Amino acid sequence: MPPQEPGVTLRVFDVQVPLEKICTLKPGQTPNVDKLMPAVDWSTTDDFGGFNDNFVTQVTGNIHVPADGSYTFRLSSDDGSRLLIDGRLVIDHDGLHGAEPKDGTVQLTEGMHTLRIDHFERGGDQVLNLAWQPPGADGFATVPNSALSTDAGVVRVTAPGRKECEGFRDSPGDGLPLNSVRPDLTLTDLRPKGFEPQVTGMDWLPDGRLVVSTWGGTDNTAGEVYVLDEVTGSTGPDQVKATKIAEGLKEPMGLKVVDGTLFVSQKHELTELGDSDGDGVMDRFKTIATWPYGGNFHEFAFGLLYSKGFFYLNLSVAIDYGGATTNPQPAPGRGATLKVNKKTGKVSYLAGGLRTPNGIGWGPEGDIFATDNQGGWLPRRNWSTSSRTASSTTTPTPPAPSTPSRCPSRCSGSRRTRSRTRPAIPSS
Repeated sequence: MPPQEPGVTLRVFDVQVPLEKICTLKPGQTPNVDKLMPAVDWSTTDDFGGFNDNFVTQVTGNIHVPADGSYTFRLSSDDGSRLLIDGRLVIDHDGLHGAEPKDGTVQLTEGMHTLRIDHFERGGDQVLNLAWQPPGADGFATVPNSALSTDAGVVRVTAPGRKECEGFRDSPGDGLPLNSVRPDLTLTDLRPKGFEPQVTGMDWLPDGRLVVSTWGGTDNTAGEVYVLDEVTGSTGPDQVKATKIAEGLKEPMGLKVVDGTLFVSQKHELTELGDSDGDGVMDRFKTIATWPYGGNFHEFAFGLLYSKGFFYLNLSVAIDYGGATTNPQPAPGRGATLKVNKKTGKVSYLAGGLRTPNGIGWGPEGDIFATDNQGGWLPRRNWSTSSRTASSTTTPTPPAPSTPSRCPSRCSGSRRTRSRTRPAIPSS
């Protein structure tokens, strides 16, 4: 169980459509509001982060039960809501209605139990209250702060804009998450028992072994690199062996194997890993290139591509806890796609005006595609393309405050340029 603090987590999603019942949000969306609240007793626009109509609310946390017994809960809401404890439905109060209460009783043991409330507001008042009647109590009372907890020290990231529910015909397909792979593909579990890495990068060694890098946690130098044997062919968790070969990395978000040598993109630099004594453990960390880094928790170096002597990666900007972009930025030149000379370490800029570009890959004609995960500059999820000599972006966006003066004019997100020739699809 992660460290806890009193209260619950409230997340609000601005769906901007009139709902008639609780909807299932499409996965992977960042909430408009994410904050710690002392208890579930809300009735004002401010309580819900400034939203008054057409939004979805998620409440998560834990409820601490003082003794075994039968507990009756009362969920009051405008509009619909439902209460789940330990994943079991206790109160179903869905649909359009005013601020009405509905009760549900459940047998609980002493200790901590997971809590979740789903709620939507269409119009009129916005109300959500959770009360209980413990064994022996005379009546209902709002569940107190002392009986609630949620994960402590989390990064509460938010993003503006409309969020989407599954089933709405606003995009191709039915909007439902995939529950299996294509029939002509085979899904194989490659994770041995007890091996639960927070994977940030993957690549293959020439001998067919898989290399993965791990995050290591916010503001830590606990990132690691593992080599996985027996990951191809007919295999499974019992056959796969994971061996740690490097540690002490600063939140590496990209990994690349070039001619059998490992390279990782840490927050502040591109690093070559070497094994000087041949024992299989990386004991030589060589800096290939550095870039501006201001020490902010959000200044990641995402991804790592390589072709013909050059690496390519994305830098994210600094943000404040809560999601606002840090202004002024603690370091210049962030929010950009970089090109790094493997031999000299020279860094050049291919594109700017980005915020959290956590995806980068090769396109079908040798272009680089970058996806931006979030940001006040982007009215929707965005993808950008750039050749290795020019850049292009699909949605006009103002340049980031961190765009360096040495970045050419074509790096502005408000322009669309192409090189006249495109390199062939690169090999790794």
